[in-house]
Amino acid sequence: MPGGAFLRGERVALRTIEEDDLEFVRDTLADPQVRRPLTMVQPKNAESWQEFFEERLSDEESVDLAVSIDGEIRGLIWLFDLDQQAGHAEIGYWLAPDVHGQGIMTEAARLVVAYAFEELRLHRVRGRALASNEASLGVLRNCGMTEEAVAREAATVDGEYVDMVHLGVLREEFEEAGA
Repeated sequence: MPGGAFLRGERVALRTIEEDDLEFVRDTLADPQVRRPLTMVQPKNAESWQEFFEERLSDEESVDLAVSIDGEIRGLIWLFDLDQQAGHAEIGYWLAPDVHGQGIMTEAARLVVAYAFEELRLHRVRGRALASNEASLGVLRNCGMTEEAVAREAATVDGEYVDMVHLGVLREEFEEAGA
């Protein structure tokens, strides 16, 4: 049974990632629709997935959460490269295709960005997405982020170089926007 909610929105609950979630994570990341836009290195087998999550969940420079709808995991969201002394972190996320386009990740991302500013007292949160990934860019913009740079041919998708858009939001911008 998964743990209780860490953060709760109208439709989503963000909770700690449990060992029981690993099968869903592996299976969902096997879907090219989910895997292609991700820039993170992904483990190759069940044992390396277990090691990956054990390392991530004990990492003090990240906050990793399951995105849950009606008690069922539907994706992951995380803050990484968390530097409380410098006051910044980066947000990353993915969602199962059956719940794409419903505003689920926007709600989850707003909760995490608010947590970063209100609880962790960060000054800045940044995010990045492939230039072709309009949905992910929309999530970041709906968190009050503005485009800061385009890194040309900074990632590869299916063996092709693609541009990466970098966005960011400062605490006062997030608060003023009511994002």
